[in-house]
Amino acid sequence: MIEILSAIATAFIVITFTILLSGHFSAKLIAATILCSIAFIYVGFSLKANTISSIALEITVTLAFYLIAIVGYARNTVLIAVGILLHGVWDILHHSALLVTTDIPGYWPLYCLATDIILSVYFFLVFIKSNDKQSARYKKN
Repeated sequence: MIEILSAIATAFIVITFTILLSGHFSAKLIAATILCSIAFIYVGFSLKANTISSIALEITVTLAFYLIAIVGYARNTVLIAVGILLHGVWDILHHSALLVTTDIPGYWPLYCLATDIILSVYFFLVFIKSNDKQSARYKKN
């Protein structure tokens, strides 16, 4: 339960900072940065007493999330929100070494999954609202 409460608090803080910084940084930049950051955390975990294959897997998946962030930033912001949600799936695959055996703290998959779900929904709503505003502007012109 503490993992869920911590995730809610973390997501609330990230959302608050996103809103506060919106005058300086776009939501898509913040979301893309978050997606890259959360992906690289598993690389850090993998470097502590894991096999080379675990490290290689984590780096490969991290690069995939990095690519999703770049393409989402350049082409379709909703892709970034989807990437954050997909990272939540990646979290679950680590839970109790379900499919991925990288040694990580036991609390991490549930905490990160809950945070990812909340943030992906938030950014999805922000991006959909932004896309609606852009569509309305194009229709006026």
